[in-house]
Amino acid sequence: MKITKQVMGFVETNTYYIEKDGKVIVIDPCIDPQKDTTRLFEPLYDKEVSAILITHGHFDHISGIDAIVTFFNCPVYVYYKELEWLRKPSLNLSNMTPEPISVQAELTPIELGPLKVDDFIFEVIETPGHTSGSISYILGQHIFDGDFIFYDSVGRMDLATGSERTMVESLKLFIDTYKNQNIKLYPGHGEITTLKREMKHNPFINHYLNRKS
Repeated sequence: MKITKQVMGFVETNTYYIEKDGKVIVIDPCIDPQKDTTRLFEPLYDKEVSAILITHGHFDHISGIDAIVTFFNCPVYVYYKELEWLRKPSLNLSNMTPEPISVQAELTPIELGPLKVDDFIFEVIETPGHTSGSISYILGQHIFDGDFIFYDSVGRMDLATGSERTMVESLKLFIDTYKNQNIKLYPGHGEITTLKREMKHNPFINHYLNRKS
C-alpha cells in the first residue's frame, strides 16, 4: 500500500491517494483554480479509481469529485449528515469563491462504522467541531481526519455548524481513545503528522485538554 498526497486549490488542500495493486482510493479530491485538474489526475495515470471518500462538505474537499467520477465512474462516499452540502454552494462555501461548486455525481451516503472498499476496511468515526458532520477514516494506524487535527493546530470553528465546545469534546474523546496507539494523522491541510506529536506540541490541544470545563 502506498499513500501519497497532492496540495491543490484556493486554500492549499491535501488530497490523498491510497494505492494498492493499481487501484486507488481518493480522499477529499480538490482541483486547482480555473478548474484545472492537471495535478489532481497526475497520480491516477494508468490506475483505476475504486472510490472517493469525503471527510466533510466544504468546497475545497469536494471540488474534484465530478472530474474523477466522469472519467472513472467510481462511487463517492459521504457521511449522510452532509450530503446536501455537496449540492449547495451556500453550504459548501464555494459561493465565497470565483468558482461555485454543486456536485452532480451520484453520492452514496454512509454511516459510522466499517466501510469496505476493495481490499480495505475503513472505520468511519465522527470528529465534529469544524462542522457538525465532520468524519475521519481509520485504516490501520492511518487516520485521514480532514479539518480536525492539523500539525500544530486544529480546524477552525467559526463557520456554519462549527462549535468550539464540540471540537473540545471531540478532541478529548479522540485522544482518550487513540493516545496509546502509534497513530499517523493525514489532515486536510498542512503536514502529515502523528497523534503523539500533536499531543506533545500542539498548542491548541494542550490548551483545550488542560483547561477546566
